[in-house]
Amino acid sequence: MFTLDDYDKFVKVLALDVPWAHTYADTRPGKTDRERRENYRAAAIGVIQATPPSVLWWAFRITVGRAGRSLDVDNIAKTIIDSFCARQIARDNSSFTHLGLYPDDTFDHVRILQVIGNRSTTVDSTRIEVFACIRE
Repeated sequence: MFTLDDYDKFVKVLALDVPWAHTYADTRPGKTDRERRENYRAAAIGVIQATPPSVLWWAFRITVGRAGRSLDVDNIAKTIIDSFCARQIARDNSSFTHLGLYPDDTFDHVRILQVIGNRSTTVDSTRIEVFACIRE
């Protein structure tokens, strides 16, 4: 079992709080996954930290609060993980190329995903924490 807050093994490169809660493949009119990825990327500017040298792999801890309609927990992470994938950034023709932390979103590069969902009575929110594993 890994503890992401173990600073001997992990470096937190992103701690981002946004006032929305999105899922992958939202079918509502006018909603696109590319737009959601770009929103996450834009929000990460100025917050993301430098990537440490020799990253072994990446981990995500995502905490979502939802006040409106319920979300499928398994669809929450897809858009977020793709937001920082170099391959997806290129496919999106995004200007945020410097936010590509890993070349692909496979187990070779992203090994831990923790998603925590909570009901909120007031507002939607998402906290995204991205960790670089530097020692196993």
